[in-house]
Amino acid sequence: MSQVDTLVQGTIVNVNAGALQEGAIAIDDGEIVALEERPAERTFEAEYIAPGLIDAHKHVESSMVTIPQYGEAMIPRGVTSIVHDPHEIANVLGADGVRAVFEDATKTPLKVRFSVPSSVPASNLQDGGATLDADGVESLLKHEHVVALGEVMDLPALVENDPDLHAKIRAARERGLTVDGHLPRVSGSDLHEAARYLDNDHECISEAEAREKVDLGFRVYLREGSSSKNLEDLVGIVDEVPTRRLSLCSDDRDVVDLVENGGVDFAVRKAIEEGVDPIEAVQMATLNTAECYDFPYGRIEPGAPADLVLLNDLESWDVDRVLIDGQIDPTSSVCHPSSTALSSETVDFEPVSGADFALTLPAETERVTVRALTIADGIQTGCTEATLPVVEGRIEPVPDDDVLPLAVIERHGQNAGIGCGFVRGLGLERGAIGSTVAHDAHNCIVAGTAYDTMARIANHLRETDGGIAVYDPQRNGQEITALPLPVAGLMSDDSLSTVCERFKEVIARAKDLGLDRHDLMTLSFLALEVIPEYRLTNRGLVDVERWKHVDVIVD
Repeated sequence: MSQVDTLVQGTIVNVNAGALQEGAIAIDDGEIVALEERPAERTFEAEYIAPGLIDAHKHVESSMVTIPQYGEAMIPRGVTSIVHDPHEIANVLGADGVRAVFEDATKTPLKVRFSVPSSVPASNLQDGGATLDADGVESLLKHEHVVALGEVMDLPALVENDPDLHAKIRAARERGLTVDGHLPRVSGSDLHEAARYLDNDHECISEAEAREKVDLGFRVYLREGSSSKNLEDLVGIVDEVPTRRLSLCSDDRDVVDLVENGGVDFAVRKAIEEGVDPIEAVQMATLNTAECYDFPYGRIEPGAPADLVLLNDLESWDVDRVLIDGQIDPTSSVCHPSSTALSSETVDFEPVSGADFALTLPAETERVTVRALTIADGIQTGCTEATLPVVEGRIEPVPDDDVLPLAVIERHGQNAGIGCGFVRGLGLERGAIGSTVAHDAHNCIVAGTAYDTMARIANHLRETDGGIAVYDPQRNGQEITALPLPVAGLMSDDSLSTVCERFKEVIARAKDLGLDRHDLMTLSFLALEVIPEYRLTNRGLVDVERWKHVDVIVD
C-alpha cells in the first residue's frame, strides 16, 4: 500500500450516505484517494470531519470588502467555496468589472465560482453604470470558473420572451450551465412559465412559497443574509420536501456580520439550532449545492478534492482546521490579502443642493397627498399614502409622522437625473443618511429629515468616491461619520478589521439618529426595482407589481 501525504482520522460526516461514520481519509496531492487507513507523511485527528461549506448564492460586494479579504475571513470558518454573482460590480463597471473580479479570485485559496450577471441593468426603470447584452454575457460565460447564468430578475422579459434575455439563457444552456432564478412572490402561471427556464430561487419568505417552487422542480435556497433573514421562517420546509432539493445561502451579508457571525457557516449553525438534523444542514451547504452546479467537491469520496473541515463539535460548527486541495489552513500565513484589480473613481455627479430634492407645486397649494414607499419585512416594501404640507410651493416632510424625503441620484456620469419621493417607517429622527450602495444600479441614495442635510450627505459621498455616511447636526465639527467605499463605490481594499471598525462607527452614529443596523442597510435596497411593492429610482417612483413608474403626487 503506497504512502500518502496526509491522513485525517475522526468521525466523517458522510453527506453521500447521510450518516456519521468513524474512519479515515487518505489524501495525496490534494485529492482524496481512499476512505481507509494508509501510511502517511502526516496525520491529523479530529472529532468530526466534514466537507468544506459552499455558499450557494453570494454577492461578495455586500460584505464591503474585495474577494481576497473575503476569502481570508471565510476559510477559517470552514467555508471553502462560494457561487459569486458579481452583478453589483457589473452594474457599475460592466464586463470589464466582471473580468477584474475574475482576476481578484485568483488571489485567494477560496474556490470562487461565478454566475454571470443576466440582468444588467435589472430593468429599464433606472440608469446604472453599464449594460451586459447577450453578446457580452456569452463572452463571460466562457471563463473556466463560470458555472451559471446569474439570477434572472426581469420577470416580464422572461415570460414575454424578450429576445436578449432568452439569448443569454440559451447561451448558458448550450454550455451545460445552471440558470439561477430571482422570483420574489411569484406564483401561479408566471411561476409555471419561469420553471421552464430557471433552476433555482433564493427569494422565498414563506414555507408555502418554497413548497410551490419545489413542487415545480426548483431547487430552493434558504437565505440568511444581513437584511433578508429568511431561514427561521422557511426551516419547516425541511420536514415537508426532500431536503436534497434545498441549499443554504447568505446572498447579501455585511462586514460586521461577516466578522462577528460568519457567512453560510452561520446559516448551518442556525439551521441546526432550529431543529434541522446536523447532517442534513451540512448537506444543504455542501453536496446539494455541489450537485446543482456540478462541482467535484462538496462531498467526501475518493477522487474528490480534499476540501475538508476538521471540527471540534458538529452541532456548533466549531472549526479546528481547514484543508483546501489538501493544504492545511491555507490563509494562516497571510499578512494582508492582495489588492483588487477593480477600478475606483466611479462616483460622478454634479454637486447638489437641498432644492434638488424637493418636489414643487403651485404656491397657493397648502396640502397634498403623496404616494410613499413604506418599510416592510426584510428587503420588501409596502405602499402607502401621506398628506404633507406645502410651504411656498415646496412639499415638506413630516418627520414627527415618520414621512421623510428620499432621493436617488444617478452617479455614473450620465447626468440622468434625480428621482425624488418619500419613505415611511425608516425611523430617522434627525439628520440624514446616504449610500452609493443602492441595489442594483448603485446610484447614490439619500434620506433625511430635511432637504439641506440630504445634500450635505450626497456631496460628501461625491467627494470621497462613495461609501455609507451619516449626518448628525448635533455633533458640532464632526457632523459626518462615514465608511469610505472607493472601489466601485461599493467596497474597500482596506483590511477586513479596518472596514468592520469603521462601519461600526457609522452604525453607532446611525443609532443616535434613531436607526438600528438593519434600518441603515435597508436604505441600500429602497431603489431595487425588482422587489415589491414600491421603489424609488433615479427616474422616479416605481410600482413594482405594475412594473411602471407612478406619480408621487396623488391626483
